[in-house]
Amino acid sequence: MHMNDKPTHIKLMSYNIGGGRKNLGSKFDDIVHVIKENAPDILAIQETAEWEDLSGNRESQPQRIASEALSTHQRYFGPTLSMRADFHPRKALFIHGVFNDWKDWAQGNALFSLWPFVRLGDINKSGQPENIPLYRPIYSGNRDTDPRYVILSRIKISSLGIFVLVTHLTTLVGERKTISSDGGTNEIPGKDMEAQGIREEQSKLLLGLMNEFIIKRNEPAILMGDLNATASEPCIADVLEAKGGLFRLLPKDNTPTHLKLSEPVDHILVFPGRKRIEYNCSVINDQFRASDHNPVVAEIDIYDEDSDTCKQHSPGVVRVDT
Repeated sequence: MHMNDKPTHIKLMSYNIGGGRKNLGSKFDDIVHVIKENAPDILAIQETAEWEDLSGNRESQPQRIASEALSTHQRYFGPTLSMRADFHPRKALFIHGVFNDWKDWAQGNALFSLWPFVRLGDINKSGQPENIPLYRPIYSGNRDTDPRYVILSRIKISSLGIFVLVTHLTTLVGERKTISSDGGTNEIPGKDMEAQGIREEQSKLLLGLMNEFIIKRNEPAILMGDLNATASEPCIADVLEAKGGLFRLLPKDNTPTHLKLSEPVDHILVFPGRKRIEYNCSVINDQFRASDHNPVVAEIDIYDEDSDTCKQHSPGVVRVDT
């Protein structure tokens, strides 16, 4: 820490809660507990859901997170898949919904912020995030064709306007080796390279979205989400980091964020712009009790471009383990 500076301090958390599909959110109380215990200032959620039946009964996981864990936060839900718009008989949850008189069901990403959302082009005016498509194939009832979106927002903290993006990139059935119930493997040859190629294209679209108004203007930005990719994959190493200038916050350990994988696939990346960012980052090892993902948490200090720190040091990202 630099005693003469007063950095903007933010606690970040990214968490795939698996609540959009698995048991209609039957572990949701545990998920709320994990979020409340970690108390992030800005929270990015993937695979969250809302649904409503024909009698008007409504369940909203983002609303429950807000009311039970983050009552002082603003929230935004960005749907990516819905029963009415994307119905396919291969998706068991849609069949369940139809025969149980659901009016609709939607799954997507969500963003929660302790500070107000502002307009993307004017931080002095109140605004709302945008839900922007990255990948919209014809839906065929499985994750190979799940639509993929990114929440694009701007958050005002004092006089600082920070762009915050939340996304969940594609994963394909059979791209990774898992053990099936009969003792065999579910891996499909060539699927891993196909999936990596799709994620690489989605990352290029993310950069295209950010390039003109964030990267070229050196505006600070945070990207959080389940990228379904390890750190060495092209979508992260070649595109977001090498081409885009984003920096992946390195967890103190290499604890997996998915129960079937040995390395993290959930990440927090920052684009420092003209700022200097110091951070520490960790994976919260919940033993996958609440979800099939562990959350990633980071605490960052953003030093102003005119501060003594940035006069003495080049803007950038520095890890500070605590």
